Parts: sequence; C-alpha cells; structure tokens
Amino acid sequence: MVTLAIKAQSPWQDAHFVGGHPVLDLTNTIFDRNHPAEDGELLNTPSDVLTWCASAGLFEETPPLPEASAKDLVPEVQAVREQAWAVFSAIARGEAAPAGPFGALLERAGKGVGADQAQRIDAALDRFTADWTAPGAIPAVLSLLAVHAVFTLPSGRVRACGRCGWLFLDSSRGGRRRWCNMSICGNREKARRHRQGRTP
Repeated sequence: MVTLAIKAQSPWQDAHFVGGHPVLDLTNTIFDRNHPAEDGELLNTPSDVLTWCASAGLFEETPPLPEASAKDLVPEVQAVREQAWAVFSAIARGEAAPAGPFGALLERAGKGVGADQAQRIDAALDRFTADWTAPGAIPAVLSLLAVHAVFTLPSGRVRACGRCGWLFLDSSRGGRRRWCNMSICGNREKARRHRQGRTP
C-alpha cells in the first residue's frame, strides 16, 4: 500500500481559494485560464491533489491511498476539473451548461454514489462521508459537488475574472466584482492601464 501524506508545508495558499465554492476553486487549479502557460498546471501529483482536497476542507487528514487509488488520481481529477470548467465558464457567460461535460459529471457522480463511495449525503451536501481510499472516490465526490453546485449556486453571480479567467462566486453587495483577487489581478490590471495611459 502506498501512503501519500500531506506535506508539512502545503503548496496551497489563501490566494488559491477565491472562488467561494470548492468546485470553482477546483477549476482554478490552472494558473491562468486566459493565457495558459506550459507550467501553469497546479495539480501535477497525487500529493498535490490530496493537499488541495485537505486545504479545500474535503477531509482533515490525508487518507492512506492504495496504489490502485493513486494510479489514476491526477488525470481523473483533472478531467473532472475541465468538465466543471466547461460547465461553469458557460454559466458565467450566461449560457446553459453544455450537455457533454455536465453529463460526464452526472455519470461519474452517479457511479460514485452507487458504489457507496459517497455516503450519508444530506440535501445541502455540506455533510457527507466518503471512502476516500477507494479508486475513483475523490473524482466521484468532486463530480457530485459540481452537479450539486449547478443546481444550488446563483447562476447570475458566477463570474470569470476579467484578467486571468478564474471563476468565482460574486457575493459583493452590488454584484459588480470583476477580479478573482483585487490585490493580484485587480492591481495588475490597474497597473497595465496606467502604463497604457502613459504610452505616447
């Protein structure tokens, strides 16, 4: 059995969790959606996935993952992430969730529930238990969270950052939030406009 432990110094910081919902934060595990870079992938190893899940609050202690569970963990979570990105980026544009990616999330979530990987699920999905050591359990639970979010998040408040493309839930009073993080993308955009304004 291979045990993947949470690193003493988690690579995840508060700036990685600006989405307002775990599924939106999952879609943001690529550095810059609008200007993809070769080294922009943030989920490269099973340890990256586990530390992200712990930082996102899915579990408090890293489960001991058998080799069979760790083997396909990264590509499966990346697949869920891209399906969720396709769904919620469409919602952010005011469009319907695309059938293909949404159907794939539904299918994976259904298989996970049917296989008893996610258990004791309440209606709000803020309390559930999962057999995290089972192959496919983490992608199944993430898919379940994504499907739930489609029906529960206020679609009119799902936004994409005007600079990097990260997704977030706009909880501001006026609903006019434009940036994933004002201190990062907001300030960079202000600096860019300032430079353009000074260009002869």
